Amino acid sequence: MKTLILYYSKTGFTQRYAQWLAEDLGAQCVPYEKRKTVRLSGYDAIAFGGRLTAGVIGGAKWFFQQAPGLSGRRLALFFTGAMPPDPEAVGKAVEQNVPQDMRGRVPAFYLQGGLCYEKMGFIDKAMMAGLRKMLASKKAPSPEEREAARMVAQSYDMSARENLHDLEAYLRG
Repeated sequence: MKTLILYYSKTGFTQRYAQWLAEDLGAQCVPYEKRKTVRLSGYDAIAFGGRLTAGVIGGAKWFFQQAPGLSGRRLALFFTGAMPPDPEAVGKAVEQNVPQDMRGRVPAFYLQGGLCYEKMGFIDKAMMAGLRKMLASKKAPSPEEREAARMVAQSYDMSARENLHDLEAYLRG
């Protein structure tokens, strides 16, 4: 089976997962910026990966615009983020980013990445500073809020190759 891994990455976590996935499956791996150099119809399986930021999976809208022309192919979406893999939060992200008519056809897989302040741009750093300030101002934070404040205080990496098992099994058929 000829497989393509396309990815949109800003701080490196999605890229790392895409490269691991390509290695494990013997697939071609292409960054989002070079997507127009690839003929999607030439692949049996296509996985698209993007990072989740402020509820939006980068590049997912473009991917789902291509999906109607890719019938008969195995399609998957994977997305990375800093949050632990909470089923409710993951479900909300899928609901906000995967068109309803695609939810049965294109499964979505969440892969926890992390935060890399060193690779963030000004706007992302400012958003994170706002989040840190908001969490610090809580008078009686919940355990989840305390954990979130601890996690966003510095860069961290929770990516792990074993997180790819379900996605790889799906793409292999």
